[in-house]
Amino acid sequence: VNPTPVLSITNPAAVCFPLTVNLTAAVVTEGSTLPTGTTLSYWLNADATQELNNPAAIATSGTYYIKAITEEGCFDIEEVVVTINPTPVLSITDPEAVCAPLTVDLTAASVTTGSSLPVGTTLSYWLDADATEELLNPAAVAISGTYYIKATSAADCYDIEAVVVTVNPTPVLSITNPAAVCFPLTVNLTAAAVTEGSTLPTGTTL
Repeated sequence: VNPTPVLSITNPAAVCFPLTVNLTAAVVTEGSTLPTGTTLSYWLNADATQELNNPAAIATSGTYYIKAITEEGCFDIEEVVVTINPTPVLSITDPEAVCAPLTVDLTAASVTTGSSLPVGTTLSYWLDADATEELLNPAAVAISGTYYIKATSAADCYDIEAVVVTVNPTPVLSITNPAAVCFPLTVNLTAAAVTEGSTLPTGTTL
């Protein structure tokens, strides 16, 4: 009476795409009773007629099967469930530049239009690419710079992408009315004294 293998299966931990799952890892069959000489094979169906070609790198969620067979042909076959959670894919369109004191709304739908976001995905906004410093006012960004949007699914899979904000400085005119003159004298409004004290960003024209 030859001993029959007894498979004890632990479903592997879920991963986020594009990561894969290794069904050949020892932890998947840990606790099994496998007589000396037992070999393991991997299958797409419970009848073990459709071989699984890539058991060390499963990229698709589903139920697969592991078969343990001894040298004498005694065998056990058990199912194993693989979960590959979808990862959000952010597509970022940098918002149009504005002139201060206007602000930029990074929460506007147009910024992430075209993204692939699984149901339950939430967006958060950050000052750094590691998402450790939160952006407190994403709907009213007043300073030019590179910020980051993070999309996190219900399964904690995420994508993080940069978004560039441009808030251009607005000229501030300070006017000093020119001194009165007697006709036929004229007044020169282009004289520097008229706009002295103004804040004029480089490239400003009058």
